[in-house]
Amino acid sequence: MRLLRTIEDQAQSLANYLPGGRVFTPKNDPNSNLRAVLRGMASELFTADGYIRTYQQEIIPDETVLFIDEWERAVGIPDSCFKGTGTIDERRLHVLVKLASLGVQTAQDFIDLAALFGVTITVTAGSTSGGFPMTFPIRLFGPAAYFTIIVQFTVESIERFPLTYPITFGDETIGLLECLFTKLKPANCDLIFEQV
Repeated sequence: MRLLRTIEDQAQSLANYLPGGRVFTPKNDPNSNLRAVLRGMASELFTADGYIRTYQQEIIPDETVLFIDEWERAVGIPDSCFKGTGTIDERRLHVLVKLASLGVQTAQDFIDLAALFGVTITVTAGSTSGGFPMTFPIRLFGPAAYFTIIVQFTVESIERFPLTYPITFGDETIGLLECLFTKLKPANCDLIFEQV
């Protein structure tokens, strides 16, 4: 990021653009009326520069604070999966996930999307299960196997003693991912969610 210019730096920058000659000689005199006019214009440049710096920082969705509401509106939050509430870090993550979900097509895309939440998943086609040799759990799909996606979540249990009340059963992130994956799956496919 470039250095912040002071008002005097901005005034000197404006003075440097003025031509030479007797008329503009007072541009570098700190007590002249011309320098006072340049300082007045420079203060507005200083303010504009501050707005530009704020915009440059806030336009990045994983760093924004001031523009979080705008980012949420832009990606359609709140919706059936994301409530638009929580800490600023959670809200930023939800915006990033919604942006990342715009191009989800392959199994690796689903894996990468879950990784944004720190969740490890495996994605397999239903056609790779239910055949011989059979492994447990046994899945019998029939022709629907070619249109079934199996998502297995690998989550460490976070419920350990001593527990604080009220106890939350299940992982909130897994529910969020299931909601999101259900929206992102191809229309002709079924999803099966499993926790391992």
